[in-house]
Amino acid sequence: MVADPGPRPAWSQQFAPDALQTLTPVPPLDRITPEWAWGGSGGEGVKVAVIDSGIDADHPAVGGRVFGHVAVTDGPLGLLHDFEPHGDSYGHGTACAGIVRSIAPGCELYSVKVLGSRLTGRGTTFTAGLHWAIENGMDVCNVSMGTTKKNFFGALHDLADKAYFRNTMLVTAANNMPNPSFPSLYASVMGCTHSTGQLR
Repeated sequence: MVADPGPRPAWSQQFAPDALQTLTPVPPLDRITPEWAWGGSGGEGVKVAVIDSGIDADHPAVGGRVFGHVAVTDGPLGLLHDFEPHGDSYGHGTACAGIVRSIAPGCELYSVKVLGSRLTGRGTTFTAGLHWAIENGMDVCNVSMGTTKKNFFGALHDLADKAYFRNTMLVTAANNMPNPSFPSLYASVMGCTHSTGQLR
C-alpha cells in the first residue's frame, strides 16, 4: 500500500492528468495550403501598414484603396508627420502593397512613408513610422528594410516587443549582406530574406 503523499504544491496542478492538454499534430508541409491557413478569408477587417517608400493608390495592383497615409520626415525642428495622401517616391512600397492586395484583397492598406527617392532613410524616421503603426492598431506591418547601426538596436527591440504584445505582426526583411541587421534578428518578428531599404 502506497502512502498518501499529501497535498501537492500549487505549481504542479497544471501537470495533473486531467489538466494536461494534448496538441493537435501539424499536418505535413504539402497539406499546409493557403486554403488551409486562411479558410477562404480575403483579409477583410485586417489593417496592414506598408512601411516603405509610399504607396501609389492609383496603381492597378492597389485598386485605389488606401485607407490612410502618414509620411514621416526629419525636419529642422524634429520629426514631422504629414497625413495628406502621398505617392510613391521609388516604386517599392507600391510593389509590396500590390503583393499584399493580391493575397488579401479585402484588407485595409495604410501607407507609412519613411524612405525617399533613393530608397534610403533615417533610422529616426523609421522608428517613428513603426511607432505610429503600432499605436494606430495595425494588425500587420510590412517592413522591407533594416539597419546595421547598433545605436538603433534598443529602440527597435522595444518597438518589436510592443508590437508583439499588442498582436501586431512585424514582417521584416533581413540584410542582403552577411551582417546582423535590426529588427529582423528579434524573436518577436517574422523575418524574411530580402531587404531593400537601408537606414542610416
